[in-house]
Amino acid sequence: MRDLSGLTRRWLLNQNRTRLMKVCLFVAVALLTLASSEAARGVTIIPINLGPPGTLATDTTISFNDLNGTVLGGQNLSVDFVFTSSEFVRLFTVTTDFSVSMTLQTSSSSLVGFLQGTGYLTDSLGNALEAPETLGSASSSNGSMSVALFPTVGRPLDFYDVHFDLTFPTNPAVVTAGQFRLLSNTGPFGIGPGLPADIVPDTGSTAILLGLGFFGIILVTHCLGRNVRRHY
Repeated sequence: MRDLSGLTRRWLLNQNRTRLMKVCLFVAVALLTLASSEAARGVTIIPINLGPPGTLATDTTISFNDLNGTVLGGQNLSVDFVFTSSEFVRLFTVTTDFSVSMTLQTSSSSLVGFLQGTGYLTDSLGNALEAPETLGSASSSNGSMSVALFPTVGRPLDFYDVHFDLTFPTNPAVVTAGQFRLLSNTGPFGIGPGLPADIVPDTGSTAILLGLGFFGIILVTHCLGRNVRRHY
């Protein structure tokens, strides 16, 4: 007679091996899927040094090379510009016309097409401060291309990060340099910490006070003139 207990043990051992192989295969597939999704998402974090804190400025440009070598293959790419040293940018009430832009120079010396996408500002926890807004886009005959975010969120406001979701054009050129720019056409923005809580626009009160001052001088001069004429 055959040893049934031995057959049973071998059968159970084969079942366990089969289960183990299935588990290993599942884990391998899950890891590959996760890696593929991360690659497809293509998040690139670019650290930006804003300079000395407590600074007021209207135009700040910082160069970076983190995207150098990127092929213009029509791909999607998410970019996070993260400010270093726990710094942030403060938009004051007076900072009404403000933009955040990114310019990429390529290896081409002619038009390469347009970057497209959306963007938004984030708070200290990485939360979006507004709904994603469509980026302005420009392309130059020198092979550069730019996108710009014009945030409409209320002021005063502090932001710690700028997020872009981009779609590249299709072109044989590759990225060779990059620039990150903060620009205000109406009033200063600040590099925090060490900033005033807010800066408000001049409402014209200074001009009114100046006008009242001139009116007072004219009135006094007129009264003095009348007194002098009376003495004569």
